[in-house]
Amino acid sequence: MFDPSAYGDGLASVYDRLYPHTPEADQAARFIAGHAPGGRLLELGVGTGRLALPLAELGMRVHGVDASAQILAKLKERDPEGKITTTLGDFTADLPEGPFDIVLIGLNTLFMVPDRDKQIETLRLMGSRLGEGGVAIVETYDPWYYHRLTEPRVDVHHIGEKEIMIDTSYVSRSTQTVYIVHTTIDGGIPEKIVEISRYAWPSELDLMARIAGLRLRARYSDWEGGPVRDDALRHISIFEVDNGGE
Repeated sequence: MFDPSAYGDGLASVYDRLYPHTPEADQAARFIAGHAPGGRLLELGVGTGRLALPLAELGMRVHGVDASAQILAKLKERDPEGKITTTLGDFTADLPEGPFDIVLIGLNTLFMVPDRDKQIETLRLMGSRLGEGGVAIVETYDPWYYHRLTEPRVDVHHIGEKEIMIDTSYVSRSTQTVYIVHTTIDGGIPEKIVEISRYAWPSELDLMARIAGLRLRARYSDWEGGPVRDDALRHISIFEVDNGGE
């Protein structure tokens, strides 16, 4: 059974080291805020504020949703002034009332919903919270990175002076599912958490969005607005509500 809080709770202690604030996060915030300067933004899977905090600094009124209480506690530590409004909950089932100018789901978080129908429902909910002229922004990795794997892949990340994380990835290409076992080793008993994600190709994502009442407005390969290329590692997709050709 899908537990939306498991991933965040399991990685809360190392989350900021896995997904640190970088200049790219600032670039992403500027790109996103450019679609509705000073507007209202809802971020699904807000995490510890990697994007939400720079967006708030740019004047956006940010509301973040996350299923992990531990992750939201980390965000509160980073946001002592309370610039970010937060909601603890499952964004595949319900979202705060809008309207919002932007609904954002970044860092491959849509793929972290390991069920196609729930992904479609998430897109539908995103569209339902958009105000007039609003956009849904979806950041995803290019599936080919994992789809090409025929054997388990092992990656090692140094996440501390005396701490490493070993990621072992297994792929089911027939179901477009990636299983990643994160093993944290710090001298004590190794800790493991399993991450399950379902990827979708860009054309499939567009079809899912159409089913959810959205249509593609634009797609880029990075947060600088670069054109999509065959070797792109990610896709930044901008969707709008489909009003039947209006």
